Amino acid sequence: MGDVINIVIADAQEMIRDSLHKNLSTNQQYNINSEASDGYGAIRNCQNLSANILVIGQSIARPDCLKVIEKVKTIDPEIGVVVIADDSNTTVAFALFSAGAIAVVPRNANLVDFLNAVRSAELGYACVPGNCIAEFTALRRNATRTGNMYGLSPREMEVVQACSTGANTKEVAHQLSISVRTVEAHRNAIYRKTDCRSVEDIINMARTLNV
Repeated sequence: MGDVINIVIADAQEMIRDSLHKNLSTNQQYNINSEASDGYGAIRNCQNLSANILVIGQSIARPDCLKVIEKVKTIDPEIGVVVIADDSNTTVAFALFSAGAIAVVPRNANLVDFLNAVRSAELGYACVPGNCIAEFTALRRNATRTGNMYGLSPREMEVVQACSTGANTKEVAHQLSISVRTVEAHRNAIYRKTDCRSVEDIINMARTLNV
């Protein structure tokens, strides 16, 4: 028999807590606390139980779900957080994952999906709603194309594009109708925001960004 996995279930709906408790209890490795009906209770129980996994309802209050996730991840960065999501659109899912969730499961999912999400969290694997994956990919592709993954401004991207043609500083200044000093300032900003250390690095980055 392996190590005991401490699980805290926190949701405003007692029926949800009881159902998950009942079904997760079939695994003898799971030690479950399902008493938390608000955010403070979730944080307190995670601390007291030294929880390995927190299953939390997105609509929980006092404090809200995002604040609870941030707090418990501060207490223990290794805790796996599974969110029962009332709204699993991409914006919501992105906010939850950014806060530290490892799994997001729609509230209307079946019981097997919830159990699989908990098991995934136990093993350290992420669980992402299928409808979010394509949109996540599109957002990343757009961020790469526009340079936003580095935080480059539109003008800095123009300098990257001009440098990619092999133009020297004076030629870039002429192409963009700006001064040589301004080109140098933009290039220095690009160096600060990226891993580039030379014009050659900028040219290579431009190829990666397809500009």
